[in-house]
Amino acid sequence: MTATVGSETIELQASLDAFARLPEWLASAMQPEVVAGSLRRHVPALAADELQLLACVPQRLRAKADQWLARYQVTAGPLNDEPRDIVLVGNLYAPSADVPDDVDLAAASGDLGVDDWTCWLPDLRLQLHRETADNALPALPALVDPDTAARVLTDVLRDAGYGAVSIVDCRPDVVRYKPGSRCTVVVRLTYDDSATSRQPPPLVVMKTHQGDKGRTAWEAMTALWVQPVAHEGVVSLAEPLAYFAEERILVQGPLAEDRTLKVLARDAIADGRRPALDLLRAALAKTARALAALHHSGATYGSTATFAAELAEVQDVIDRLAITLPELAGAARPLLSRLTGLAEQFPAEDVVPAHHDFRPAQVLLSGGGVGFIDFDGAAMAEPALDLGRFRAKLRDIGITVLATAGKAHEPDLAEHLALMDDLCEHFTDAYRQHSPVSMERVQLWETIDLVTAMLHAWTKVRLLRVEPRMIVLRHAVDALGALR
Repeated sequence: MTATVGSETIELQASLDAFARLPEWLASAMQPEVVAGSLRRHVPALAADELQLLACVPQRLRAKADQWLARYQVTAGPLNDEPRDIVLVGNLYAPSADVPDDVDLAAASGDLGVDDWTCWLPDLRLQLHRETADNALPALPALVDPDTAARVLTDVLRDAGYGAVSIVDCRPDVVRYKPGSRCTVVVRLTYDDSATSRQPPPLVVMKTHQGDKGRTAWEAMTALWVQPVAHEGVVSLAEPLAYFAEERILVQGPLAEDRTLKVLARDAIADGRRPALDLLRAALAKTARALAALHHSGATYGSTATFAAELAEVQDVIDRLAITLPELAGAARPLLSRLTGLAEQFPAEDVVPAHHDFRPAQVLLSGGGVGFIDFDGAAMAEPALDLGRFRAKLRDIGITVLATAGKAHEPDLAEHLALMDDLCEHFTDAYRQHSPVSMERVQLWETIDLVTAMLHAWTKVRLLRVEPRMIVLRHAVDALGALR
């Protein structure tokens, strides 16, 4: 990106100032020592040393409508007894918000392990109760139970054409879990020696999602699987095996993986030397070629994603944040207006089958090849969406590496931003060797995705992400001045 500074750029940058720092009341609820201290003061059993609190890990604090939903894992137990891991969930109330009448403001009593245990932390305005099950993912217990998983997968593999398979050992392993959202389980399987028409896979992947994302992934994966792109070797895709709509369970085959492109990018950027960066550039070029092949696969599925809808969603997030954070009312409005005008000036290109959530973490590297995973957001869209979103996340990975190393300042910052410009251009140039794409549209999608990433640092209260993401977003806003 080429930076330029003018009166309009200054105005656009100023519209972001309100997002520069999370308010203390919100940040405090994600600081382990603050929450642990409040629990020790306001839970009588802890204050009286009848129970000991050994750990308090904030797992989630997320904005939803006018609420802030909190989740903590605490380790606690009686003195001289085995401690237990307990999940506490509840609501954080903003200083300006009224606490509902049904919230019990009395001090907590009894053992944290009791199912109906609740507490009110007045200094944080945080109401908590014990969580006994993830109600948003009712299928989760079945995925992790070996006997249940074996019975389900036996039928799935037989229906998928693997013959009369018989599973003799089934070992589910939770590899990714976001409470209330999704869970991914890798199931390692051992079969008996019965003859089958096809060699069954040594492992399968089972996923469950809150909502319809599993169905979206199933429809996209099945549409792509019947296209030549799934078997030509340019990009590897997981075989879709089954989808259980009522239980919201998606079952798919394995993909070979040495590491993800995200891990390679993080390691190469942290290394900073030419051999490591050249390896990353080679992987980016292969990924770009694979993405072009996906876009030209001929598959059709799902809904159609548009830039106008993305802008509307961003504005809606800001408006919802402003309910409990009134200082954000009107924030970023000049920037969103500028993006709206540029989107009219540079119209969208024809839609293609897009990944939609295309990021380095969704690219698996193995033996010189690449594979794509996680199609739960798949949609038809202009190709610039996938490229812009990928570039935005690549920049986010890069600035996180720099911030972790304590180098997110001049002169390291300027050199680092130039490196990320170069890597993003390398990826886009590699894509354009296989398919045309509007660079202006890529830049628009990249910028709006950086806005979204910055908002996620607020809606998910990611304390260490706010400043780095603001740096990258401001860099992108400077570059908008070149679009005329």
